[in-house]
Amino acid sequence: MKLSALAAATGTSTASIKYYLRAGLLPPGAKRNQTTAVYDDSHVERLELIAALRQLVGLSIEQIGTLTAVIDDPLASMLDVMQTAQMLGGGLPPLSADSPAAPDARTAAAEARVTSVMEAQGWPDAPSAARAAATSVVAEMTELGLEVSDEYLQLIGAAVDMISGSDLDVSGSRDRMAMHVAVGTHRYSRLVLALLQLGQTSHSIARAGEHTDR
Repeated sequence: MKLSALAAATGTSTASIKYYLRAGLLPPGAKRNQTTAVYDDSHVERLELIAALRQLVGLSIEQIGTLTAVIDDPLASMLDVMQTAQMLGGGLPPLSADSPAAPDARTAAAEARVTSVMEAQGWPDAPSAARAAATSVVAEMTELGLEVSDEYLQLIGAAVDMISGSDLDVSGSRDRMAMHVAVGTHRYSRLVLALLQLGQTSHSIARAGEHTDR
């Protein structure tokens, strides 16, 4: 299909498509002649991915470029794509390709606690952006004096295991998989947070009522 047909098929303006081409988010079309390029379903999927990430997840062009670069990297695995989509969808930075610095005592302790949670749930203990993020959060909470007990971490781990074990559609092309993971992570994270806040509010109301009755 020509550029105009691609725009019509995806509801994307030709100006935006040209911008995505210049920015490297959208691979160039196949040259039919010196002035005309043609596009296929892979371009439709990429534009749908960009639209979902911008409109539903709220990612910037730079963040989207981080994900599309991994998708288009022939050396990147599907796990690499999934991890990048997951972390961007959850509002966390992807795992850096740089060699990690030697952990300090606080980080090492946090890593040990995260390892304990993973072992209890039978999760494979492999380096990942999600594991690094969990370690970072535990370490930061400790530094801020918001220490949580090992029992509480295990309770969260068990609850999260039930939630995260639900099916997530990762079929189809790399673009489709990235879109499902990024959007799904974004929406499910918001849902879990909203329900957590609802539960905390409900417990506060109930406790306030108990004090009033006394």
